[in-house]
Amino acid sequence: KLRSFVIDDLSQFIANISQIQEINGTATIPLYNYNSQRLNLQIGLLGGSKARVKILEEQHTRYELSDVLDKDPTVLPFDVANLTKESVILVPQDPLEHYVVVVNAGPPFTVEFYLDNQLKVVLNAKRLIVENTSDSQAFNFDVEFEGATKLYGLHHHSYKLALDETADGSKEPFRLRNSDVYDLNSTMALYGSVPVLYGHSVNGTSGIFFHNAAEEWIDISYKGDRPSAHFMVESGTFDMFVLFGPTTQAVVRQFTNLTGVAHLPQLWTLGYHQCRWSYNSQEDVKYVVAEMDNHDFPMDAIWLDIDYTDEKRYFTWNPESFSDPIEMQKNLSTTNRKLVTILDPHIKVDDNYPVYAGAKGKYFVKWANGSDFEGTCWPGVSNYLDFLNPEVRDYYVSWYAYNKFNGSTETLAGVWNDMNEPSVFDTLEKTMPFEAVHYNNVLHRDIHNIYGLLQTKATHQGLILRDNGTKRPFILSRSHFAGSQRYAAMWTGDNTADWPYLVISYSECMLSNIVGMVFCGADVGGFSGNPDHELLQRWYQAGVWLPFYRGHATQDSPRREPYLFPEDVQAVIRNAIKMRYKHIPVFYTLFYEHTRYGDPVIKPVFYDYPEYLEYDGYILVGSDILARPVLEPGISSQTVEFPGNEETFWYRVDNGSWVVHLGSSRTNLPVNISTSPFFYRGGSIIPRKNKERPSTANLTDDPYTLYVNLDANRNAEGRLYVDDYTSFAYSTDNTYFYVNITYISESNRVHI
Repeated sequence: KLRSFVIDDLSQFIANISQIQEINGTATIPLYNYNSQRLNLQIGLLGGSKARVKILEEQHTRYELSDVLDKDPTVLPFDVANLTKESVILVPQDPLEHYVVVVNAGPPFTVEFYLDNQLKVVLNAKRLIVENTSDSQAFNFDVEFEGATKLYGLHHHSYKLALDETADGSKEPFRLRNSDVYDLNSTMALYGSVPVLYGHSVNGTSGIFFHNAAEEWIDISYKGDRPSAHFMVESGTFDMFVLFGPTTQAVVRQFTNLTGVAHLPQLWTLGYHQCRWSYNSQEDVKYVVAEMDNHDFPMDAIWLDIDYTDEKRYFTWNPESFSDPIEMQKNLSTTNRKLVTILDPHIKVDDNYPVYAGAKGKYFVKWANGSDFEGTCWPGVSNYLDFLNPEVRDYYVSWYAYNKFNGSTETLAGVWNDMNEPSVFDTLEKTMPFEAVHYNNVLHRDIHNIYGLLQTKATHQGLILRDNGTKRPFILSRSHFAGSQRYAAMWTGDNTADWPYLVISYSECMLSNIVGMVFCGADVGGFSGNPDHELLQRWYQAGVWLPFYRGHATQDSPRREPYLFPEDVQAVIRNAIKMRYKHIPVFYTLFYEHTRYGDPVIKPVFYDYPEYLEYDGYILVGSDILARPVLEPGISSQTVEFPGNEETFWYRVDNGSWVVHLGSSRTNLPVNISTSPFFYRGGSIIPRKNKERPSTANLTDDPYTLYVNLDANRNAEGRLYVDDYTSFAYSTDNTYFYVNITYISESNRVHI
């Protein structure tokens, strides 16, 4: 509907610049058109090269999003310059800020954002529509990116990194509405939504973050004066942040400054995880762990899907197949393994189920008539907790206590919040209808995309209180929004055992990393289907370099624990998993640096080398490891284009050759099933744990091996972060070691 609207002259909004006022620190300018619509344009200038723009009705009644921003940004004092009827310039008084905002009256009005006298972003009102009727609160608007070559963002889609043209009608617009679907290479909605868009070129990067959790459709265009995005929004408030850049790193840091960072994970979460829908008994669980040990496969956690519960009643155990969960967890603990259990947001309608009985009639999402909303999910007829309500979150938090989740112990160290889009089987799009009603009469359409975030926020607090704040919670969530990184990791969802899904997992997780969700992975081997041996081995090799590393399969797929395969296949998988464990110090250090700076753990090549725009099959782990895994079947050579210039060295590591390749070169490298190319950057020092151990707990006291990779000047530098691997002491007491390691050829020694 919104895509087809025609804007006539009467609909064009004009900025009444002569009426500009400063209200609560923001510049406020009336907007009007000749259809008698009256709006207010609010512009707040923020520190760190950011700005905030709101467009509100004079009688503002729309829902304003909460729970997403890490903290409310403080507006800066500003000066008004060059004020005329046609335009005005807003200048921050802070001398450290080098941007200005220009408002042009129009019609239509425009807002231009400049950094160091360079135009970066334009809010163009040429197609601004605002509906506010009893049955529609929709609106659209256009954002343009000056000088951009490619647009990136709008996570989460199963799609390559660079967003393609859609405005020409060749594709549907990119949709953001968290949904229980997985369409490959599609613009249709997936499980999460992060409405961030970056315009990138060799010369710089800028971006916007649209702070709104309603359904959105976004048309991408590379035609006209500059690349642009046309947003069509279901409801809620127009609330947009502009990120001036000027680099990809700067834009990402500006975004994470707004929405927060992930706290450090516990070390065990960076190891290998073994999962299946389902491990059917506690004996099955113990057997899998024992066989992983017997066949020398490192692992840190085993996961339980929905069938461990008593008839899909969460916070319970199946009395027949998991009759003694405490004994099972003691068995896991003796092997230094952890348990992760699934806890979904739908609650079985059953008066004999305490979680339901305590929430009935007061804590569930409702219909407009006040009755509890009912939908169908795994337990059958279910109600859905209203996590927008702080009292409901407190109620949910209480169920994580050891004395309420009977049978849970400290070994049950992680929680899996799945199906939290939320998934509703018996509705048109398998999710909650927009007319459902939340706390304070907020319609579901206004908050749909943060439902999963709100569940994980409660789960996170539940684990904090359960363990008296002594441990960093680990939560895996399928649904997510901007800011979810503060509470949870994510995975790409119910993928399929096929090569294109392996390929797209790199694009999905690199994009998630540059929009804040750094703890990302994909189901190794594919969730559904049955991978052949070649695909399975290549997936284990590629998965080494994604932050979250888990093998998972559906109930209809044959068992595929690594020890079940022929010896030659086992050897390849074993080597891949062991390679992951050797690099855990690298990942842990990068996660710390994310907490400190907001930087990603893994990156697309263009992050460090802006001219390398479309290299989805490559991945940078930090800045010092370049992986180019084999992502297609039946090949004996792999083409690698090395980023950088002739002064950039890349050492090949995977085959033990340590051959040096120069930046800006292109090479065909021989590969076989045992080799999956990766390289260390010249000038780096890579700390590794080379002793082979069955879990991360067994390697913490082992020595480090430093790989010193000399640059063209025969120097090298690296970093290493170490703490207790479990608690928040690193942030509360500054109890940690963060060291810089250098090798200088003149002294011929390493300095720490």
